[in-house]
Amino acid sequence: MSIKTKITIPSALVKEFEEKWKNPMKKPYLEKIVLNIGVGVGGEELEKAVTVLETITGQKAIKTDSKTNVKEFNLRKGRPIGTKITIRGQDAIKLLKRLLIVNNNKILRKSFDDYGNFGFGITEHISIPGIEYDNAIGIWGLDCVGRIIRPGMRVKFRRKARVKIPKHHYVSREETQYFLKQNFGVETVKKLDLDYF
Repeated sequence: MSIKTKITIPSALVKEFEEKWKNPMKKPYLEKIVLNIGVGVGGEELEKAVTVLETITGQKAIKTDSKTNVKEFNLRKGRPIGTKITIRGQDAIKLLKRLLIVNNNKILRKSFDDYGNFGFGITEHISIPGIEYDNAIGIWGLDCVGRIIRPGMRVKFRRKARVKIPKHHYVSREETQYFLKQNFGVETVKKLDLDYF
């Protein structure tokens, strides 16, 4: 891969992040990883996708339903068309390390937003370490989405006395990239070479 495609974070920002992280309420952490497979139909194909996610994570996956009617794709509202699973805590950290190996610890710059979210795709689930090919299931691709937050974000979602979170308490795009680089060795790039897959 060309060195020109790598994204580097300015040293002034790095210094700012390190100073900010000395405050325990400002230090970010990985909240969750969500794996998703969109099948488009129910039945046997959907069951295979559920099996794939459960094999990767060792936990129970749930089915997702269609939210709208799409006549062209023969979709009806309320019918199961996909599956997802959410992993939190130490399990999420271990899983993310395994998933990043597939893309050689590289994530596209456009895969980050300004709220601590990032995502990447895996074209073949059998490329994940520890997963073997099963002829009955086949090969599946999946989407991986993670979220980096700071302590105190719970106040936005709790039942009583909900409070809006100020913009400065969200983890920015650059800070998310720096956090992943420090903790998971992730390189942010402008484009991925297909030779790595």
